[in-house]
Amino acid sequence: MLETIAAQLRTAGDPIIAVELAENLDAVARGTASKSGTTFLVPWSERGRDNMLATGGFRQLVDAQFLVAVVIRHHTDARGADRVAHFESVRSAIEGVLAGWQPDEYAEPMALVGGEASPLGNNVTVYVQTWQTTRYLEGAET
Repeated sequence: MLETIAAQLRTAGDPIIAVELAENLDAVARGTASKSGTTFLVPWSERGRDNMLATGGFRQLVDAQFLVAVVIRHHTDARGADRVAHFESVRSAIEGVLAGWQPDEYAEPMALVGGEASPLGNNVTVYVQTWQTTRYLEGAET
């Protein structure tokens, strides 16, 4: 599912310059050499609901959350005004291609759960949004 979501994020174009997968947020923080506007897709949380089939077979709806982390850097911006402006345009682009979009016809539409900015030092900030959708888990045929 993450590759499908990454492909959708790539359709946003400028100001998102690249979309990459990352194992976790630590990997994003360590990779601070990324160009401003680089967006990382990070797996986050999954929570299964009850099995939907009472007899024969297994079908479970899973709430799937993932993170979209954007590196924003402006070295001549001590107060962060340029980073804030850049963040606003990137956030708008991300929300424009994800909000309400479905990764497949059976998934619930994407919904924003929350977002947070965190400084990484050296005039670099990472802004992270948590998004949620669903997927189905089906058991083996018996």
